[in-house]
Amino acid sequence: MSLISKNRKLAIMRFLNSYPLQELFLLLKYHKLKRSEHKEPMLIISIDGRRNTQGLADRFSGIVSMYALSKALNVPFRCMFIHPFNLTDFLQPNIYDWSPKEEEISESINGVRYCILRKSRSVGYLLKRFPIKKQIRVYANLNYLDEINKKFGQNFIWSELFNELFRFTPELEEQLNMHKEMIGGKYIACVFRYQSLLGDFKEYRFRPVSEKEQKELIEKNKNALRSLAEDVNMPVLVTSDSQRFISEVKHLKNIFTLPGRVVHLDCTHNEQKQVYMKSFIDFFMISGAEKAFSMGTSKMYPTGFPLCAARLGNIPFNRILVE
Repeated sequence: MSLISKNRKLAIMRFLNSYPLQELFLLLKYHKLKRSEHKEPMLIISIDGRRNTQGLADRFSGIVSMYALSKALNVPFRCMFIHPFNLTDFLQPNIYDWSPKEEEISESINGVRYCILRKSRSVGYLLKRFPIKKQIRVYANLNYLDEINKKFGQNFIWSELFNELFRFTPELEEQLNMHKEMIGGKYIACVFRYQSLLGDFKEYRFRPVSEKEQKELIEKNKNALRSLAEDVNMPVLVTSDSQRFISEVKHLKNIFTLPGRVVHLDCTHNEQKQVYMKSFIDFFMISGAEKAFSMGTSKMYPTGFPLCAARLGNIPFNRILVE
């Protein structure tokens, strides 16, 4: 293929993958060309399976950010978290009722607009659509709170916004209380994020390393965790996306692990409720620690999961690079 042909193909792919075109595709694919009934304009964060939205912490970041924006602009806010489960199975509205009502949601092409916010886009892109005259469905999975506070002269606090939105279901609260009672008193939390490196966690197209490298990786992290556990005077809660790693460390002295299997929310669908419950238990147990750590080698992903949990719990967060 000639250089010109390659460049032309690249340009076509960029056009087809451009966010404005993707937003138009979403509108035309999922909404009806009909006479629009009057529906109240509002800001709706969408986690509906129509686009990948990454993990639980990424979803929480987008939700809280869009709620902050709705407060700054004084517009109604709804959270449409329905994939791969309904958020209300685990968290319910608290002070602010964010749950969308069927009768208030527009399904007309004339009544809806889409907005995709990703790393290359700031909140300023969304603000071009304000003051809103339609319902804006937003896909966002980053924390924009600092940008929103600066732009609107606000002092929103992430944890306060989260708690305005959510309270535990009785089932989740019971699970959390049980684990806190078992761990007994104060603890720190340490998170290891392998993605697919150990071959036991499905995430997009990431591939495992060789068996030799897997063993070396486990041993390095195991030794680093052992050293950390020896230095602290309280239990260490260890969470990971790798069940293999958890099985290697759960019997170490001063280490506490949680039962269950973790799945990636974008990559594993149609699981039992208890499987998805595990991510919520991990997240809120980390937020209740005295301090949270992300630990791992340079080959591993510097996860934002414990950072987000630490933000909710208003606790210190640090990364430990294992050499």
